[in-house]
Amino acid sequence: MKRIVAVLACSAVVMIASAEDIQLRLAAYMPASLAEELVAKGSLQNGAYRQKGISPRLAPSTPLSKEALSFWDGKDPPFFSETLTLYKKSGRQSVAGPKDRATVSALLRSISKLQGIEYFSHSRNKMRTLYDKAYAVDGLTGKKRVPDPLYGSADGLTVHALLKDLTFGEYVYMYRYRETDDSVAFYSSNEQTMNYAIIKVLDPGRLRISLVVQDLGDYFLVYSLTRAEFAAIPGLEGKINNSFSSRANAIYGWFIKEYEKR
Repeated sequence: MKRIVAVLACSAVVMIASAEDIQLRLAAYMPASLAEELVAKGSLQNGAYRQKGISPRLAPSTPLSKEALSFWDGKDPPFFSETLTLYKKSGRQSVAGPKDRATVSALLRSISKLQGIEYFSHSRNKMRTLYDKAYAVDGLTGKKRVPDPLYGSADGLTVHALLKDLTFGEYVYMYRYRETDDSVAFYSSNEQTMNYAIIKVLDPGRLRISLVVQDLGDYFLVYSLTRAEFAAIPGLEGKINNSFSSRANAIYGWFIKEYEKR
């Protein structure tokens, strides 16, 4: 019995030490209070719709996360949703450096793997397919399917992607990629006007989604930011707002699920 108690006490000390270690490492990227909260909860969310004085606050102090914040033009959008997640890799996945970065880079360029991902629909109160169709294309006009651009560096790469969204329909998006020694990111935007049924919802470039993956060796620090500027449509406003909020979480879930398959 004493031995069991000793083992449990030792395990508790190791867990505390581990939490303190990652918290200190995270302090290089964010305020200490935010690092402490992130380690305790694992994931943090912040968002707003047509609320004054509220803005993104979770972006870590990394070059690509700063680019995510600047990935917008014009006045501040009425909608944003951001998530900061600390993901601990399993033992076999704890690979630091270029090898793991290359894995993440190829994964984020796997446009076709977005097909079939699901999100929670608040209006239907159940899981629903987000993209019924997803693949890279040769451009905005031809829309000819091309292979996912998986090879070489992602830094500076731009890719057109055709995505069929079961809520809004089929549109072409632009994905812009950035890559550093220890991080990979994409910044996507709609290239066409988006409608809900026959109602215009979004002008081109007014839906922008960023996903930044920072490799800390035994952890990923993942930051996602979705921003949108859409019309206040009576009867549809809440549905559209919930749809954008839910899909932001779906993109992160897709990344982790695909990474764990590797």
